[in-house]
Amino acid sequence: MSTKTAATTYSSVMSKGLFILLMLICACIIACESEDILETDAELIPYFQIFADEGEKRGFTVDYEAARIEGLIQDISSPTVQGQCFYNEEKPRKVIIDVNYWNNADFSEKEFIIFHELGHCFLDRGHLDGSNGNGVCLSIMHSSPQACNFRLTDANREAYLDELFLQ
Repeated sequence: MSTKTAATTYSSVMSKGLFILLMLICACIIACESEDILETDAELIPYFQIFADEGEKRGFTVDYEAARIEGLIQDISSPTVQGQCFYNEEKPRKVIIDVNYWNNADFSEKEFIIFHELGHCFLDRGHLDGSNGNGVCLSIMHSSPQACNFRLTDANREAYLDELFLQ
């Protein structure tokens, strides 16, 4: 084999190797970027926005991208669980709303479940089951319907949201 042919072969192999290396790097970049994309179901977005707007009124900047929070409507196998917040250091936090609950809930119930779960996922709030002398919940962050009497209404909404964001 002549020196010229060997050099051409070596150059060809290096070019193919470099091409393969570049393709692998591109594949890794695309795979990593796809993991960073947050997914929030379209039906939840207006409620996430209302939460952000209410937070802003109370001095909170709600940035779901920076906080790495997404929202999904899925089947939750436990019949007593209507929503959940999943924490994971390596992946986005997830607000999961049970599909059956969501499909049967009115606006107020949907707003409550989103605010409650974002109370966990965004505000890092735990449950608060206190009630007043009439058994009415002191917080939107109560643990269950059995803990106290709760209904988010126009009359009590501001007080509950103040407690949620300002406590």
